[in-house]
Amino acid sequence: MLYAVIDIGSSIIKYKIYEYSEGKIEPVIIHDKTTGLISYRKDNTLTDEGIEVLLNTLKELKKYSDKLHVDKSYYVATASLRNVKNKNEVLDLVKKSLNIDITIYTGEEEAKHSFHSLRWIDLPCDEGIFVDVGGGSSEITIFEDTDKILEQKSIPIGVLTIFNEYVSLLYPTKEEQQTIINETLKRINNLKINDFSMEYLYGIGKTFVTLKRLFEHLKVKPDKNNLITIEQVDLVLDKLSTNSKENYKPALQVDSERVHTIIPSLLITKALSIRFNIKKIYVCDVTLQDGIIFDIIEKNQ
Repeated sequence: MLYAVIDIGSSIIKYKIYEYSEGKIEPVIIHDKTTGLISYRKDNTLTDEGIEVLLNTLKELKKYSDKLHVDKSYYVATASLRNVKNKNEVLDLVKKSLNIDITIYTGEEEAKHSFHSLRWIDLPCDEGIFVDVGGGSSEITIFEDTDKILEQKSIPIGVLTIFNEYVSLLYPTKEEQQTIINETLKRINNLKINDFSMEYLYGIGKTFVTLKRLFEHLKVKPDKNNLITIEQVDLVLDKLSTNSKENYKPALQVDSERVHTIIPSLLITKALSIRFNIKKIYVCDVTLQDGIIFDIIEKNQ
C-alpha cells in the first residue's frame, strides 16, 4: 500500500511517498517543492498570490500521486497556515478547488509527530533535546529514557522569520547574530520551560543535514559522523559573520536554496545550547513526515 504525506511548510511543501507492506514502512519517493509561502503574507494574511501558489503546487502533487497510484494521501500544515488570519478561508478554498482536506497541526502536535520520527534511528544517548527547526517555528521535545517526554513546546521563531525580521543582507552580522540569539532566548523563556541540562541536541530535517554538509565542506568538521560540537558551531558563526562572495560560496555550493537560512538555523541551535547547556548536536536524517506516517499506521491498525 502506498501512502503520501504532504507537509505544507513555510518555505517548502514536502512530498514523501511510503510503501507499507507486511508490517514494514519504507520511504520510496521524495518530491519536494520550494514555495516560500511565508513571503506571501501581508498583515499576517496569506495573499491571493500566495493562495494561488499553494493551489497550483497542491494540484501538481495531487496529479503526481494519481499517476503513481497512491492509495492514501495526507496533507498537513504547520506554521505556514497555523499563523495566518485567513487560514479557514484558505482551507475552504483548497477543499472546494481540489477536494483536499488539510490538517493544521498545533505547535504541540507538530512537536509530537516530529519526535516520533526518532523511531527510524538509533540514538547515541537515551536523553536530550529533540529539535525540528522550520521556517516559521521550531519544535522541541525534552526527553529521557528514550521516549519519556519531559517537555514539548513550539517556539514561535523559525529560520525565515529570523531572516525576514532581523537580517539586513544575506548573512547576519555579528551584532545581528547576538540580537537573534537574544530574541530566540526570550521566546524560549516565555514558554516557561523547566530548567534542564542536556548533553545532546538531536536535530531532524533537511536543515540539520545541510548544516552537517556545510561543516564538512568548510573542513570545520574533520570526520563524516553525525556529531557537531558547539565549539564548531561558534567557529562557523564567526567565520561566516561577514557578507562577502567568499563567504557566500560554501553555502551556495552545499545548498543554494538554503543559503539565506543556514546561519539563522545555527543561531537557533546556539540559543538552545545556551539555555540547556548543550555540548553536542546529533544530526538525524529524518523528517516530520517520518513521524506522521508511523502515527497514521498505528492509528489504522
